[in-house]
Amino acid sequence: MNAKTFGWELAKNGFLFLEIFGEYPSFHDSAVQSFFMQRTRSSHMNDTGEPLIPGCERDLVDLTLEILHNRYGPRPVDGGADYLVTIKLLEIKSGNIDINAMLEEAWIRDINLTDESNGLVKFDLNPNIGLDIVLTCKEIIVDSIKPYHR
Repeated sequence: MNAKTFGWELAKNGFLFLEIFGEYPSFHDSAVQSFFMQRTRSSHMNDTGEPLIPGCERDLVDLTLEILHNRYGPRPVDGGADYLVTIKLLEIKSGNIDINAMLEEAWIRDINLTDESNGLVKFDLNPNIGLDIVLTCKEIIVDSIKPYHR
């Protein structure tokens, strides 16, 4: 992970951060707006990419996070918008999530992505307070970046 990119070059559509913010964000002073984990996709392959026995499939676990970028930071000087960033973490292989912390404030210190050298990416959301997420998954996608006003 490069300290200047926080690993976002590993995410599909990570270049959108450069287009919108002019740099890769650390997400310091941001907040988790929503946390949505689901099993709606499946695969006929095992973890090593080999076909499962005919008629068998395995469920895949995905997580979607909506993050209010700069939620607790200073407002934009020009009175412009801040941004709601939607990130998808697909095919989670392992994780440690303190969901009880979601009941409190969810103030982010930083988010870092790391290449695990086995085709997986580690997603590490470090909180100042609140929600703490460390996951290893197959793919991370910057799904959307939309303006919002506080």
